Amino acid sequence: MSEKKGPKLPRLPAGAARRLILPVLAVFVLLFELLFGSGGCTEIRPGEVGVAYNNTGIPIFGDRARTIVDQGVQTFIPGLQSIEKLERRPQILLMADEKALASKRGADYSGLSFSSDAEVTNRVRALTVRANDGSNFYFDVLELHYQVIPKQADKVVDTLGPGDNFKRELLPIYTRGLLRDEFGRYSFLEIANPTTYGTATNDARRRMNEELEMFGVEVIQIITPKPKFDARVETAIEERQNAEQEIEVQAEKRRKLEQESGLKVQSVEQDKNAEYQTLLAELEAKKKEAENKLIAAKREADKYFIEKQSTGQAHRDEKVTRARANEVAYRKQGEALAARIQAVGAQGTEVLNRVIAEKIFPQLTRIKASPLMTPAAPFDIRYVNPPRKASGGE
Repeated sequence: MSEKKGPKLPRLPAGAARRLILPVLAVFVLLFELLFGSGGCTEIRPGEVGVAYNNTGIPIFGDRARTIVDQGVQTFIPGLQSIEKLERRPQILLMADEKALASKRGADYSGLSFSSDAEVTNRVRALTVRANDGSNFYFDVLELHYQVIPKQADKVVDTLGPGDNFKRELLPIYTRGLLRDEFGRYSFLEIANPTTYGTATNDARRRMNEELEMFGVEVIQIITPKPKFDARVETAIEERQNAEQEIEVQAEKRRKLEQESGLKVQSVEQDKNAEYQTLLAELEAKKKEAENKLIAAKREADKYFIEKQSTGQAHRDEKVTRARANEVAYRKQGEALAARIQAVGAQGTEVLNRVIAEKIFPQLTRIKASPLMTPAAPFDIRYVNPPRKASGGE
């Protein structure tokens, strides 16, 4: 009995069958996405950033990963492309204990509500640090503000996965150790100074951003409250702060006293300078007055000198003139006397005898004398009592 055979179907070549696999698969994925997925359309809402992926690796379907920072509806080919969304709003990681959180229940930290599930995601235990001197201190509530870098959102998804994985796995791992390192460089006395732990906070933020740059996340701000210490340490710090404040108060008083001293010295200097200027002006006036008097005295002296010089010159001229006249008169008298002497000399000894007779003999009548002894030799009576010179006679 012969077996009845049906019509034979045409067989496709092996190459054509392989070329049909990819379109059929694409249609199947497209139908699946249309029925059960998002339908190739998603919306980037405010506060979100998206990353579009090319799942095929074929360049015609775009880059392997593309960051979407613009808001609005974005389309993609289901199955061949996909879009992951991340929250780009600033987040707050709280390092806090239960007692500190008790007073903050219900508070809103930029979208983080303690009454929501985000409390579990963005909250870890309080930060405790060992100082370099061996003492411990802690921060009851430390706020670490961070966010996804929008243009580097693809790094976040590639390294940490989609969704909120970067909140749960990244910040709690990298932040605590860096904060301990930076704050642990100081002693408890140094860290009690707000300036010191402010510097440590800035250094920690800088190191965190260096470490987190490869993940596409950055730390915006770290808010550190006043560190807490043991009771004895708190007391010692308080006493030290009081002492430092007292030192500052005394230093301020000293500065004020120095300023007052400087003002008083300046005031005294100004007064004395005013007195000095007054005395100097008076001395200058007296000096000018003395110079004027000196000029006047010199003028009077010059005038007196000129007058006396003129008077003396006139008197001298008068005396010279009179002397010259007397010289002539006396010369004439001398000449006359010389002439008389010559005339008398020319007369010889008779003149002498006549004079003796005229002048001496009349006086002999008034002389009375008696000899005391007999002279041994005769003497001339003319030499006994010499004749007196008659007044006005020659």
